[in-house]
Amino acid sequence: PYTVNAKGEGPAWANSLFEDNAEFGLGMRRAFQQRRDYLTLQVEDALEDKTVAMSEKLRRLLQQFLVMRKENQHDLLLPRGRSIYHQMMERLEPLLHEEMPGHAKLERLYDLRDIFGRISFWMVGGDGWAYDIGFGGLDHVLASGQNVNILVLDTEGYSNTGAQISKATPTGAVMKMAAGGNSAKKKDLGAIAMMHENAYVASVSLSADVGQTVKAFREAEAYTGPSIVIAYA
Repeated sequence: PYTVNAKGEGPAWANSLFEDNAEFGLGMRRAFQQRRDYLTLQVEDALEDKTVAMSEKLRRLLQQFLVMRKENQHDLLLPRGRSIYHQMMERLEPLLHEEMPGHAKLERLYDLRDIFGRISFWMVGGDGWAYDIGFGGLDHVLASGQNVNILVLDTEGYSNTGAQISKATPTGAVMKMAAGGNSAKKKDLGAIAMMHENAYVASVSLSADVGQTVKAFREAEAYTGPSIVIAYA
């Protein structure tokens, strides 16, 4: 189901256990941060080394990257899904490719060129994970303040095991293990998520409002902290 743009850029997918979806995704985000910190050290080393010959244009761009990192500037989205960091990567890549021959430190920067850009992280799971067995991890990720996105596919039941009653099942719903109708109230995951003041929270239904669904995903992607989108099936 995945695709790429004209530059070969597209989504990469990985998963661990069913239960630790949120923690696994947070680990991927932290790994990216570690690689960004390593790249920053390599940029500093290349700029300070007087034996590394580079054009003034390349030097200014690398210095600008360091300023952005030291000021902790977020990967803000620009129109059409672009970002400040991604624009910088597009300008740096051809310069590094042209000037790296014979310079090991510039070759190292070229090998790490994808880390100059913006990478988006999405954790996708169902309500059985988000409302129940993985809720603790999800809550931890929302409290972390990290720039990650969570998509909950809410079918209001344990769809993976034959549509059994779950914490996402609304009151009165007749399902497996609730033949007389669910007596409990549906867990309000959105209200719980909003207790984290630094989190973006949205609920969507594609069949109800396509425009609002697209708007919520764009806002979640642009938000520089944790976001959660609850999609009702």
